[in-house]
Amino acid sequence: MHSLTTERLGQRFGSRILFRKMNIAFHSGHSTAIVGSNGSGKSTLVRILAGLMRPTKGEVILNVDGNEVEGEWRPLSCGLVAPYLNVYEDFTPRENLDFIAKARRLPHREIRIEQVLDEVQMLHRADDVVNTFSSGMLQRIRIASALLADPPVLLLDEPTATLDVSGVEMVRGIIDRALKEERIVIVATNEPEEAEACEFKIDVEDYR
Repeated sequence: MHSLTTERLGQRFGSRILFRKMNIAFHSGHSTAIVGSNGSGKSTLVRILAGLMRPTKGEVILNVDGNEVEGEWRPLSCGLVAPYLNVYEDFTPRENLDFIAKARRLPHREIRIEQVLDEVQMLHRADDVVNTFSSGMLQRIRIASALLADPPVLLLDEPTATLDVSGVEMVRGIIDRALKEERIVIVATNEPEEAEACEFKIDVEDYR
């Protein structure tokens, strides 16, 4: 069992408060939508949860199978999908994933790369250079990158924004599998239907 909790979490930029006194808990096998108007702090909260940004106040605690993950290791336990994450456009999808796998020293990386490329329905373009891809295809590579290390936490920031109907169905399938595998799933979204598909909902603006 895994848990991701925040204790009196707060973030401000100058005099502008995004959120404060945020005490929330996410648990394995459950999905939570993070909602709020544009600019309300959804993506900022996702970055903080992923360990990519230090909050102004409070802390985030990740427990994996009963063991607390040290803060600097938290990004390696989170599979993050977000539009601001870069894909190496001079590489192929396979080369992008191989670069990540080598950097993380993942075992059996060739087998795992094949698995995630199949999961995002990109095996047929695995060896094409990424700079020929549409925005939706780039998003599929970001999703594959997030799944590669088999993380206990999936953080999905606007995961379907650039995807077609088949891509949206693919993301829903990935979320369903992640929940069956007892992962924590967190989705930051502006899409009402996407939010309603989650078990729980957190409005960032409730913490002003």
